[in-house]
Amino acid sequence: LIVDSELEVRKVLFDSLIKDYDVFTSESLNQALDMFKQNPFHLVVTELLTPEAKGIEVLQKFKELKSDITVVVVTSYKSVPSAVEAMKAGIYDYITKPFNLDEMKLVVLHALERQRLLEEAKEKEIYQELALLDGLTKIYNRRYFEQKLNEEVTRSTRYPQKFSLLMIDIDDFKNYNDTYGHQAGDKVLKDVANILFYRSRKTDFAARYGGEEFSIIAPHTDKIAGSVLASRIVDFVSKKDFTLDAQTITKITISIGLATFPDDAATKEDLIQVADKALYQAKKLGKNRLCLFGAEASE
Repeated sequence: LIVDSELEVRKVLFDSLIKDYDVFTSESLNQALDMFKQNPFHLVVTELLTPEAKGIEVLQKFKELKSDITVVVVTSYKSVPSAVEAMKAGIYDYITKPFNLDEMKLVVLHALERQRLLEEAKEKEIYQELALLDGLTKIYNRRYFEQKLNEEVTRSTRYPQKFSLLMIDIDDFKNYNDTYGHQAGDKVLKDVANILFYRSRKTDFAARYGGEEFSIIAPHTDKIAGSVLASRIVDFVSKKDFTLDAQTITKITISIGLATFPDDAATKEDLIQVADKALYQAKKLGKNRLCLFGAEASE
């Protein structure tokens, strides 16, 4: 949905996007909101200064109708600071007039991809089909992990975007089983799975890979952003008290290996292999840490 009072702006955007998407236009915010009520669009491209509302109020109007809607702002170069401020409030991105059509199309592509990921993320909260869930931890199982990894590789190959894979292992897990018993070990697995699920971002995909090993697929995430996510999880787990029973509280650590597609691998199988290599290195260096595969590892 394109919202702009200038006919020429609406026409340029419409003509540029109509070949790839279903595009609708509106010359006023109120008209756009009425249209949105009838058809909750996947993406809104709008000006920030309208007679009905200004700045982040425009975003709020759409958020009231659909809380997770993705909004892109159309702005002039002199108004870019206002657009940046709007991004802090929840606007996804901005495009500037006069338009660089290739850049504009890329912003729209990525914005729609974000919206798709957000809508898929709802499945994390409501999807209960046992065929896709690990029976013990109730996060996604390896079978569904393989399916999602295939999808991300295909998407990343088709479009100019990266994603990162985190392979995660509970350190010294056999010791917990031997010391406290298998029921306590199962509780550790469930607690770690909950941390991975709730401490990752809404668009990330956490799964149990097997045994005490887990994985997270992080779409639209390069190595730097992936390392921030992984480091945060390693740190959180190491500081948390794990309650095994009424009398027993223990500490647990994890190790993570991280690799990024397509920087580190050309296939799904290779990506898993190199992420596992980084995980092995984390174990070798003393556990309770993150290791990155590739050139950035020395940093």
